[in-house]
Amino acid sequence: MRTKKKLSPLVQLKQRAALSSIGKQRGILRSLSVIWIIVQWVVEKIGRVGQKIFFLDQWFLMFDLSLSDSNSIPFHDFQKIIPPKDRFWADPHVIQVNEHYFVFVEEYIYRSRKAHISVIEINNEGNYKAPVKVLETGYHLSYPFVFECDGRYYMVPESSENKTIELYECVQFPNKWQRMMNLMENVSAVDTTLFHYGDKWWLFTGMQEDEKSLPLAKLYLFSSSWLFTKEWISHPLNPIEADVTRARPAGKLFIKEGRIFRPSQKCTRTYGEGFYINEVLRLSESDYSEKTVATVTPYWDRKILGSHTYVREGQLTLIDTFTRRRRIL
Repeated sequence: MRTKKKLSPLVQLKQRAALSSIGKQRGILRSLSVIWIIVQWVVEKIGRVGQKIFFLDQWFLMFDLSLSDSNSIPFHDFQKIIPPKDRFWADPHVIQVNEHYFVFVEEYIYRSRKAHISVIEINNEGNYKAPVKVLETGYHLSYPFVFECDGRYYMVPESSENKTIELYECVQFPNKWQRMMNLMENVSAVDTTLFHYGDKWWLFTGMQEDEKSLPLAKLYLFSSSWLFTKEWISHPLNPIEADVTRARPAGKLFIKEGRIFRPSQKCTRTYGEGFYINEVLRLSESDYSEKTVATVTPYWDRKILGSHTYVREGQLTLIDTFTRRRRIL
């Protein structure tokens, strides 16, 4: 049996010094790693604060009047409608009258931090007029869902700040609207979208369980045989879409070749990232299902950072998109 040779006190001292040096080096490296992580976090935070101070997100419109029924849409060829630097235009919804398209938008003024509803008229040659303010309240309005019923025009703008879902009737098209009633009260509802199908009105809306969930929402569905009522029946499967990254409405439902499609917002990484086109497979008082058939994110232009509304009306295809601009100092 071999015995272990005992080291001299001097050698042992040198070994302990070496181990202590290695330990110190490792400690320094760990400290430097932590410091580097903190520096990266601080730089990222400063960058975000700097962006908020010096830059802002500006939404604008893009449209095309020459599209066929092809499923391939060349968004990069769309014509842009750019607002002045002190505001943005978003959430477009359209009513077509003869050869004219009336595009109702959320017009948000940065200085006041509040939006009203305006209308932009586009003719069939792609010429458009300056926006005209048509509806303003003491609280924020957006997502002006407009539609026709029995020869009359109606609007359900988003009024979540007022905790209501409101119905307006047009008394002088397109500029004058008057409030008829509240369809719902004491609700945090966003992007309410109505759809008349099978002798019923279907009310799709994004609902938030609390203020912390803003701006994301789950999708809820209600139905009624009568439009002008507060008695909306909640669907038994509510929320019919619980995934907040894909639930929120992104425009009116439309029918193509006998199939129903519902646009919804894509919020996987950030709010307003893009949108989905979902085919509605089942829609009844007891059942609902849909599947995604297309996903659109604005990769066609590096300056465009997102899009969250898609509208088809007649020959018009319309989306909203946003870019980042310097603030007016």
